[in-house]
Amino acid sequence: MGVTRREASEKIFRLLADYVLSADSTYGFDLSKCYIDFQQFDKCMLDTMSTVYMQDFIPNANFSIVKYNGKNMLVIIGETKINFSDAVLIQCEVDLAMFVYSVFVLNANVSHTKEPIEIYNNVLCQPEDEAYHGHNLDDLIECFENIVFYEIPETSSLSIENPYDSYAYYLLKKLQVESLKWEDRTLDILEEIILNGNDKIPFHNIVLALLANQWNHSFLETYRCIEHLFHVIRLEEFYNVLNTPLTMLDVAREIEDKISWRPNEESAISDIFKEISNLHITSELEQVKNK
Repeated sequence: MGVTRREASEKIFRLLADYVLSADSTYGFDLSKCYIDFQQFDKCMLDTMSTVYMQDFIPNANFSIVKYNGKNMLVIIGETKINFSDAVLIQCEVDLAMFVYSVFVLNANVSHTKEPIEIYNNVLCQPEDEAYHGHNLDDLIECFENIVFYEIPETSSLSIENPYDSYAYYLLKKLQVESLKWEDRTLDILEEIILNGNDKIPFHNIVLALLANQWNHSFLETYRCIEHLFHVIRLEEFYNVLNTPLTMLDVAREIEDKISWRPNEESAISDIFKEISNLHITSELEQVKNK
């Protein structure tokens, strides 16, 4: 989606004005006098930005993958900022082009922690000053939700096809810093899955598990990560004699769609744990069960 500077500027100041007016205020201001002080560098950088993937599956979470100046970026909006940077995700300082794109395209909104009178005095009244030459980034960014950009370097194991594994990694790092609810060993296992897993892993379920406020919800989302294995364990011998170009998961989906067949969950789980008994996972589950 292309960004015109005029339309972006109008949207940003309209959001701020609507927020101020929502407080039943009688403040007077003239939005036609408000504009953003775009320098030539800002204009050039804004033209390099495009959306690769904007997630719309997880409610109350705003994150996307964008292309910026030839680099892939994870953008997270509305989250508490945490300071971390590693070889997998490299935190970037937000510049004016990043901010404008986040509001205009990615729907960053005004921060409800800001008092309307503060926005009125510090932003909407500025054009009345004779020395006014447009608003800069510092004037505007503090009025909006937190916006964080992370570069996904070419050497990163994270995918740019969709944002869920990248966002899961961000949440993992956030929990390692902030949370006392998750054991370090659990987070270490999740980190290994995120970094070394394949594209068959439903990372959106891992994200929902990490975001869950209750353990039963977290368990349910984690459980959903292995549901597709029920078909695999029951259909493996049948699939081996089909000699079909379809993958086993494709065959399983076709069977379920055409004849509504699904494997018995209890027996499938039993077979799965027989296969992994040598990993000592079952003994640890028994310990949890007996608590």
